[in-house]
Amino acid sequence: MNHPISRTPRLARQAASLGLALGLSLLAAASQAAVARFDTTSFSYTVSGGTLSWSAAETYQALDAEAASGGGTLGSDAQNSYLGAWTTASVAAQTTYSGANVGATADQLVQANASATRTSLAPADLPTHTSRAYGNQAGVYSLSEDGTVTFTVGWSLQVEGASTDPTSDYANAFMSFTAGLYDYSVTTSYEEGLFSFDSLSGLATASGTWTVTVALQAGELGFYDLTGTASAEADAAYAANAVPEPGSLALLAAGLGTLVAVRRRRAPRPAA
Repeated sequence: MNHPISRTPRLARQAASLGLALGLSLLAAASQAAVARFDTTSFSYTVSGGTLSWSAAETYQALDAEAASGGGTLGSDAQNSYLGAWTTASVAAQTTYSGANVGATADQLVQANASATRTSLAPADLPTHTSRAYGNQAGVYSLSEDGTVTFTVGWSLQVEGASTDPTSDYANAFMSFTAGLYDYSVTTSYEEGLFSFDSLSGLATASGTWTVTVALQAGELGFYDLTGTASAEADAAYAANAVPEPGSLALLAAGLGTLVAVRRRRAPRPAA
């Protein structure tokens, strides 16, 4: 008779204990900044039936941080780290008016911040200050006997932007988790996203837990993919009486969608 075996990563705990030095805080109201944050607050899995083995060749981690002041005219920075292993690491991008920081641990936790500060600089058509952070971890696994793998993922999102003029400073945070069979014939996905301009106060938070169970035959391959993005944008030539440009919101949403689609890496499909 098979008994469930709990295999919880040794350091799966609240994100406050990550020690990644992601020192951006939600102070948008005081500093007229937009701030976004996502956290994997916990990650664990439980195996019922046989022993779980991870494929070292199919383990993946990507961290990407970008920042630009005045659309890059006042400075830009981009840092990234792409590894074939879950590794405790972080990257940061910083400019005068924007910054992003993303980190991960070997215990399958990912966390990021992005911020941009509103300014009233000249000329009036100076592009916005922007920042974006992207984090991803993915893996492929199998069981020695028929059984199941149940993943439990805790997550948290925070965004803050301008409450009086939501198009001058706004932020977005997004997380997703997918797990299933390696050939994608059976998958389960969860995702959650927040925009600061969806809240009257400009501040929004969300948190929860996702649980996905994957049934495998002995030797059959399964995969998981955990992805998060944080993005912030602030007016560089802010004028209190200026008419907002709603098109910029659509551009931000489109850009985030492209970032997730291009950068997100799930386990590859087997060759036909």
